[in-house]
Amino acid sequence: MANIIKCRGFVLNTMPFKESSLIASVLTNTAGKVRLLAKGVRRPKSKMCGAMEPFSFDEIIFYKREFKDIYTLSDAVVVDSFPEIRSDPYKVSGAMVLCEFFDKTLPMEEANTKVFSEFLHFLNSMRKAGSQAVRALVIGYLIRAFSGSGVMPHLDDCVRCHQPTGGSNGKINFSVSAGGVVCRKHHDDTVVLLSLRTVDALKNIFQRTKLEIDDVALREIENFVTDYMYIHLNNLHLHSLKHFK
Repeated sequence: MANIIKCRGFVLNTMPFKESSLIASVLTNTAGKVRLLAKGVRRPKSKMCGAMEPFSFDEIIFYKREFKDIYTLSDAVVVDSFPEIRSDPYKVSGAMVLCEFFDKTLPMEEANTKVFSEFLHFLNSMRKAGSQAVRALVIGYLIRAFSGSGVMPHLDDCVRCHQPTGGSNGKINFSVSAGGVVCRKHHDDTVVLLSLRTVDALKNIFQRTKLEIDDVALREIENFVTDYMYIHLNNLHLHSLKHFK
């Protein structure tokens, strides 16, 4: 027997299904990430077509059936389409980075109000951001999302032996493969050099004290973030990040 679920959700991704329908991946506030079949939504006169755009924030109703992994969407009404983001192609590209990350990393049907709130906060920050702040904002929230995926890097002492990392010329060794800072003894071929302010910026992001990344820290973080995700998140590769230039 079907249960009727009414909730709010963000559209993370869609893919065509047959001639006029879509299968949508939706991050909801109460049911976690779900897959929904939106029948007929690609028809020009469909009342739900606008609600199935990426990162659209919707009020949705769907039918949940046992032994099904895709549920039928009954209705979707846009709560917020974030027009300030959609009017800027660069902001759209940035929003798609977080959409793809959550679509590929969140487990199915596990409610996570923290991630839901974080994504809403990200989109609200994006709509207000100036063009110069967009890249740092996207990378900052992407890094913060690592903690929800259980792959937050170790930044306090050597991840291998827990001894002080030392460092020279204001730089600290960060091992991408080990997942944290390392001392000289545990230097490996995946080490990149991070400035002290980059390490401090990462700590602030994870501790949620502030989300500020200057140009130097941004360059250093971007130098390892793709490889870090690939190693620690089951070979994760974000196509949207590659195209977010």
